[in-house]
Amino acid sequence: MDQYPQCTFEEDDNMPYKLPGIIVDNFITINKNRSLYEKHFILAEEIGHYLTTAGDITKLNSVPKVKAEVVARRWGYEKIISLDDLVSCFEKNHLTAEDVAHDFEIELDALKIILDHYFDKYGPSVKHKGYIINFDPFIAINLKTLEGGEYL
Repeated sequence: MDQYPQCTFEEDDNMPYKLPGIIVDNFITINKNRSLYEKHFILAEEIGHYLTTAGDITKLNSVPKVKAEVVARRWGYEKIISLDDLVSCFEKNHLTAEDVAHDFEIELDALKIILDHYFDKYGPSVKHKGYIINFDPFIAINLKTLEGGEYL
């Protein structure tokens, strides 16, 4: 939140469970009945709405509104875990989904959503900063190690 001082947020324990979060202008409300890791994921999406969405899209009844929802979600996914972050996990030897989810304080389901997003964006793998990042199954391979013949 420090990166977005113009946004304020509060937790509300009276929100319907099916409504994880909502933003009005620059005021974000998060459902207090969600886990800490869920709240982290929800907050990223709501900040994505603040930065990428114009107007009221609470009713997803048109293609432009659905598109705005998708854009905000994708922004949130990449804010929570960037490709640099995935490489960093590999460098710290955090190779399991559980380790990665714990590092970024998100649920395992949220990690799968993020990895699926990258799969959709780049395909099964992408080269990034000297690594090949494979999204399904998730693994990062240091290209220098490959070039040295260790895995060949």
